[in-house]
Amino acid sequence: MAGCLFRFLNAPKCLMILHQGIPVSRNARTLSTGSIKVSCRGPVTWIGIDRTHMKNCLTPRLVTQLLEEIEKFEKNDHLLAAVLYGERGTFSYGIHPTDFQQNSNIYKEILATGLFEKYPVKPIVAALSGNAFGLAFDLALWCDFRVAEETAMLASYARNSGVPVDPSLVSRLNATVGNHRALDWLLTGRAVKAKEGLEAGAVTRIVACGTGLGQAVSFAQSLSNMPQAGLKADRALVNLQSGKFANKTVIEREWKINRDLAEQELMLGRNVTSSGDVRHRAREEKSPAAS
Repeated sequence: MAGCLFRFLNAPKCLMILHQGIPVSRNARTLSTGSIKVSCRGPVTWIGIDRTHMKNCLTPRLVTQLLEEIEKFEKNDHLLAAVLYGERGTFSYGIHPTDFQQNSNIYKEILATGLFEKYPVKPIVAALSGNAFGLAFDLALWCDFRVAEETAMLASYARNSGVPVDPSLVSRLNATVGNHRALDWLLTGRAVKAKEGLEAGAVTRIVACGTGLGQAVSFAQSLSNMPQAGLKADRALVNLQSGKFANKTVIEREWKINRDLAEQELMLGRNVTSSGDVRHRAREEKSPAAS
C-alpha cells in the first residue's frame, strides 16, 4: 500500500491520468487560476485544489477562487456535474498552522466567503485521497458524494486547533452520520478511516489507491447521463428535508422549478428513447421504415 501511494504521489500528471483510465480529449479546456485548476471534459468539470507545497490547505483567496469557479460551472448549461479534488494525492489539510500564525482571523475570513453557506444547484462529487481535515472535512461534506480512496482519512481536528467548529459543519455532519457519531468525531477530533466513514455514511464509495479521481469522474459522468430536471428536483427535495443546508428558500425554489420542468418533459416523452430507456437526450425520431 505504501508503494502504491509513493508511486501515485511521484508520477507525472499525464501518467496519473492514464493510470486512472481517464481519456484526455484534445478539445479539453484546461486553465489555471492561481491555486485552483479547472478542466472541462464533456459535461463534467474537474476542479482541483492546487497548493501542494502547503498540503492543499485552504486560504480566503483560494476559497474565493473556488466559489467563483463553482458559480461559473453552475451558469454553464453544457456542464452538468463537477468533481472536486486535491492535486498530488491530498484533498486538503484544512488550515495550515503557518497560515493561522500569520492571520489569526483566517478561519472567519474563509467562512465569510460564503462558500460553505451556498447551495450548489448541480451535483458535485468529492474525490478524496490522502486527508480531508478541518475545514476541508466540511468542504467534502458540502459536496453531494464522497468517493474515497482506501487510504483516505477524515477529521474535524477541532480539538487540535482549539477553535469551535462552524454550525454549518455540525448541521452537515449530523445530517450525514447522525448525532451519536457527530459527537464522537467532533469532541474527540480523531481521524476517521475511509472504511469507518463508509459504514457511517460520510463516504459514498471506497476505491483503490490511486483511482479516486478517475472513479469520481466516472460517477459524475453517470449522473450527467440522467434526465437533469428530475435529478435536480429529487436532489433538492432530499437536501431540503435533511437539514444539510440552511438556505431552505433557495433549495425549495430549485425543487419547484425542476419538479415542474420534469413533469413537462415527462408529458412530452422528451427523455425516453425508442428502446424505452430514459436518458438525458431528446426522444429518438422514428425512421420511415419503422413507421
